[in-house]
Amino acid sequence: MTEMTVLENATATQAVPVRRSVYRVGAVATLLGVVAGLVVTVVLELGVQDPFGDVPTLTYLKGILAARNVWLVVHLVFAFVVLLKLVGLLSLGDILEQGPARPLARAAGGLAICGAAMFLITMVHDGYLHEYLATSWEQANAATRPEWVPIFAEGVRDTLGTELGSLAAMTGLAPIGYGLAILLGSRLPRWVGWLGVVGGLGAVFTTGYLWMTGNTDLGYAVLYPVFATLLPLIWYVAIAVLLWRRGGAAGGQPVNPPRHAPPANRAAY
Repeated sequence: MTEMTVLENATATQAVPVRRSVYRVGAVATLLGVVAGLVVTVVLELGVQDPFGDVPTLTYLKGILAARNVWLVVHLVFAFVVLLKLVGLLSLGDILEQGPARPLARAAGGLAICGAAMFLITMVHDGYLHEYLATSWEQANAATRPEWVPIFAEGVRDTLGTELGSLAAMTGLAPIGYGLAILLGSRLPRWVGWLGVVGGLGAVFTTGYLWMTGNTDLGYAVLYPVFATLLPLIWYVAIAVLLWRRGGAAGGQPVNPPRHAPPANRAAY
């Protein structure tokens, strides 16, 4: 029995550096996702059309045709971007699951996975299906060409629905869950938790507003850039930095001593 205990302790000790190195993988993946997302957003803005504007159906359709290859590549990269960010979120969840906020961290991880899945569906619709519909419209004869316009409009509406679902889960509810888990624990600075909660609440409000009003200038020109782009970007960068530092930490000393834990147990968390 003693030998087994010693072996288990040795295995656990060896696993600590491995876990820390994985946190750094999560940090790098998150930063790559942020940078790639910024690059393709700029490419979309300059090479195709304003991604935050209320674009008429025909303008949207012709914009895709004018830069077909750029459109396909941009949305393919966006698909990888959300997967890279998901790696960072799940790495953050691993840290938080080692404390009293474990249920919240697990729930937030599940919401992040659901949001990433819906975002991938959004990219398939917007980046792949819409290119096909635009090409079909271009190749149709004069008599049948108008029939493709409402089909394309229907696809845009469907894409907006899955995009809003992704926004609600991955940019809204998941950051709220992670933020509350950070606030309940002591492993990460509380300002990161508050940023997740405030930004997540804003994203939830944005989702509800766009769901009720559709693709409006206020929704996509103001609310979406702030709560679905800017604040999440800052939050992801903060997460990447914290994951990198956690990956280099020699121990698991708490950043904020938890008020709910007795002094003798604080070092354990």
